This record gives sequence, C-alpha cells and structure tokens, in this order.
Amino acid sequence: MKKILLFFSVFLLLNTACSNTSSNITELSLENFPHPKSTEILDRQRKDDYEIVFYTDETGYRIGYKKLDGEYWTHTGNGEINPTDGFDWVMNNDPTIPITLFGGIITDEKITTVFVKQKTMEKEAEIIATDEGLRFWFTTFGSLEEPDLGDPDQLKIEAFDDNGNILWKDGI
Repeated sequence: MKKILLFFSVFLLLNTACSNTSSNITELSLENFPHPKSTEILDRQRKDDYEIVFYTDETGYRIGYKKLDGEYWTHTGNGEINPTDGFDWVMNNDPTIPITLFGGIITDEKITTVFVKQKTMEKEAEIIATDEGLRFWFTTFGSLEEPDLGDPDQLKIEAFDDNGNILWKDGI
C-alpha cells in the first residue's frame, strides 16, 4: 500500500510540474507586475518565442515582455494612456535582460508607421489595434548602440503618416 501511495504522490508531483512548463507557459500571475492590485491588462500578443503584454496600473501605461521559455519577464516604465499629442513611448533597457523594449500608445489616427532608429540600426515597429479601439506599437533590439559623446539624438523615435510625413519625433 505504501508503494502505491508513494507512486501516486510522485506521479501527481511530476504531472503538476509538467503542466506548469507546457500549457501554462504564457501565464503571468498578477504578482509579476509592479503594482498588481491596480493592474489592468489591455491586450496580449503572442509572438514566436515571446509574449507582449500591454497594461495599465496606478502609475500609467506599461508594456511587458515575457520570454516563453520562462527565462525572464521585464516591463517598461510608465507612459500616458491618452497622450496629448497623439503618441507616447516607453522603454526598458535592463542590462541583465538580452533585449531592449520600446513601445507606446498611438491616439493620432493619421499615424500609420513608427520607426526606432539608432546610429546604424533602425526597426519598424509593429502596430496593433484592439477591438476596443486602442492602438499600441512596440519593437525590440538585442541591445542599444553606445552613443558617440557630443552627438545629439543618436536614438530617435519617429511616427509617420501614409505619405511619409513625420507627425511625431523624439530624440535622445
């Protein structure tokens, strides 16, 4: 009887461990968020090997990035959910995480394309529209290029309309 009970206990333990690493791999507990009591998830997008989570909390709007293999979860600082000039951006450049995350909210209907540009690299951001009428954008880089001292605006974020006109621009 003890052997059967021990076998059943080991089977139950292994089954529980396996279920946490397979079917529930993209699940995030609210405890993963900086302000769990005020967190409201606006949208989630699963990509090849990661998931992007757009959410608000008591500090504003944020974007989270979760590697699907469970290696890491990171999130941006806070931004505005209703930016006055129709566009907002947030980022995370944690040196312990092998990605740099950019993203934000677009409320200006004329904005159709967003680029994040470094000294020698640029990426077009993915724009996501939800059924609720919200539009988000995001992109990632493996790392940020080191700036040249004295050269202004080596990191730029630019938002364009359908005709290629810059409607919004910021440089760091």
